[in-house]
Amino acid sequence: MKTFLAAALLVSSVSAFATSIKITDFYFIRTSTDLRAPLADLCGKVEGATSVPTFIQIKIDKTSKGYSSYNTIAGEDGKFCLAVITYRGTAEASIMGTNVATEGLIR
Repeated sequence: MKTFLAAALLVSSVSAFATSIKITDFYFIRTSTDLRAPLADLCGKVEGATSVPTFIQIKIDKTSKGYSSYNTIAGEDGKFCLAVITYRGTAEASIMGTNVATEGLIR
């Protein structure tokens, strides 16, 4: 019983400090009357990062033929924002050097 309790505490403490990334905002920026303008704003947040700065890679329209890739840095508070060009409205954000990733759709 003590072994089970110790293992449960260890698992819960490790998962409490696990690194995660989330896309919080992803929306088109209207710069003109043209509703097809592909400029978009993408923001997110990293939690539980082990180092500062945290390098983020953003892949836009990953499933299309000509997807684009952007790199940015999360601040000390874990937040990041950047302007991107998207035609399909899909994004994947990942923390460089890890397999921590998330996907987002444009609103």
